[in-house]
Amino acid sequence: MKKSVNHPTFSSRNCTACWKCIEACPKKAIRKVGFLWHRHAIPLYARCIGCNLCVKACPQGCFKAGNG
Repeated sequence: MKKSVNHPTFSSRNCTACWKCIEACPKKAIRKVGFLWHRHAIPLYARCIGCNLCVKACPQGCFKAGNG
């Protein structure tokens, strides 16, 4: 049986593309979106281990800790 992971929630609304979350993630579970005027991070939940380091690293509060 696979262990359940409490993924943090993400909202790109306030993302300033500082990439601090990407630097903080030990599993490289966050990628950059850079298409025309869209520049923000995007989580890859399949890789996420629920460590919430992205929550602590994001100065804009785009990540919120998962419930659990």
